[in-house]
Order: sequence, then structure tokens, then C-alpha cells
Amino acid sequence: MTTVEAYSPAGLSGFFATHIVKGDLLRTGAIGGGITLEKGVHVTVKAEPSEKNSVITLLNGKKADMYVARRVAEELLSLTEDCFNLIIDQRIDVPVGGGLGTSGASAIATALAVAKAINLHITYYKAAQIAHIAEILSGTGLGTVSGLVVSGLVLIVKPGAPGYDKVERILVDDSLRVVIGFFSPIDKKKVLGRKDLDKINEIGKEVLNRILDDPTPESFMKYCLHFAKSSGLISKRVLECVETALRLGAIGASQTMIGDAVFALADKDVVENIVEHFKKAGATALESRISWTPARLL
Repeated sequence: MTTVEAYSPAGLSGFFATHIVKGDLLRTGAIGGGITLEKGVHVTVKAEPSEKNSVITLLNGKKADMYVARRVAEELLSLTEDCFNLIIDQRIDVPVGGGLGTSGASAIATALAVAKAINLHITYYKAAQIAHIAEILSGTGLGTVSGLVVSGLVLIVKPGAPGYDKVERILVDDSLRVVIGFFSPIDKKKVLGRKDLDKINEIGKEVLNRILDDPTPESFMKYCLHFAKSSGLISKRVLECVETALRLGAIGASQTMIGDAVFALADKDVVENIVEHFKKAGATALESRISWTPARLL
């Protein structure tokens, strides 16, 4: 039996604009901006030759239907004539369903680990493209993988799968931390199916241009909040946490996209106070350094 481990940072989104190309999933995606986190998704794949293919998915060692990882694994298995029994076990460091990119992180980490475990000769970008397509088909994301294969404070300026997209980075001081307060999951399909999505997309495009005119962490956070408010996506409790974080000294705060969660960017000396206030507001609070290392094999 072969055992392979991989890791991907989680990745929150601060704003977006969808870009759908009918019949072309590699050019379908989203522009937007976000931050990759050192907290993320760890994947362990065990592969054993077999007479027919089988895929078992686990979460923290217990059976769970991790359907995005399963879709990725099945696509990779279709690229080889050999058959395998696969056991895919994941450990996720951040809340699921809060706009923190766990599905995309699961997809790319699984793609890398499975490809290595079954000795499939494909490139990193090919694995990332398979992860990107799996996310779209699963309805869990459009552009998350693009950020995870670059990492940092990222701006996706051209949509599409890795290799088709274009991603910029904003320079960030190493002293800054990301503080997250998670309240509850949000069904992305409901948001992406909204009648006013075209209006939201226009706001997202405007925000990207404004940040590109002044590519700083302060500008990024300012316009993420502008997007959250102007789109009507921000919840009352997240807005209250945003105001608290700013009062406590964060350089900026907004809502994760798409999730009922707040994120703040702050110097490490004020992080503890922000975490405590997020907890008092009823959120699951955590803090993380920004990851500057993309999804990778371990």
C-alpha cells in the first residue's frame, strides 16, 4: 500500500464577480480577491492496487461523504488503466461552509495526493485544473483553486482554471494576522442563483479595479467591506463584528464570501482582543498567519 500526504491552505474570499463560459469549465471561474491561511486542509491518501476502483472518504478518520474529494479522485482514476482502492482521509483546520475555501483546498490537496499515490504522470497545473472543474461541478466554488495554487493576499484578475487565469499578489507585512469569526454555513447555490447576481458582479469588477489602483492591504480591506455592503450580502451580526474589530484597531474587516463569517486583518498585538470579542458575539473565533506557500505534497 502507498501512502501520500498533501496540504492546501484554506482561502477566504473578500469579493467576487462570477464569469460563466457555457461549455468551457476551464475558462469558467471568477475574478475576486482573498487571503490564503496557514490553517488549511491536510489530506492523506492510501492507495492499493485492485481489480476494480473504489474510493472511501474520511474526515478525521471517520467515514464521511466528502463529495468534492471523491469527484476529484474518480476523475484521476479515469486517466489510468490501472485500478486502485483509495482511502482519502482529511483533517480540516477551519469551519466548513463559512467562505473559507475548504472545498477548494480539499479538491487541490486531494488531486495532488491521489495523482502521486497512483503514479499518474500529470503536471501540477493539470491536477489543479481537475480540482477547479470538480469544484464547479459540485457547486462549491468558482475561483478558489486559483488562489490556493499561488497563495498570499491574492487578486484574481483574469478568471478561469489555473493556467487560464491570472493572479496578482498584494505585498503584506509579516506581522499582520487574519482573525475569523464564523457564525453559520451559507448555501452558495442560493447566493449564486440570486436574481441580482449581475448587479453583484458589476460591484465586484468595480472593486477589483479600485484595489488595483491602490494595491495595499488597507485598500483591499476597505473595498471588501464596500463590496459586502453594496451587494447586500453582509449580515447584521457580521457588520456588528466588523465595527468592533475596527474599533479595536484592525486595519480592516469584512464578511467572507460566501459565508456568514467575519474576517479582520490586524497587527498581532490586537489579535487577542478581537478574538475575544468575536467569541462574545457568539462566533467560533480563530486566528491565522497568512500563507505564502501554495497547495503542495508533503
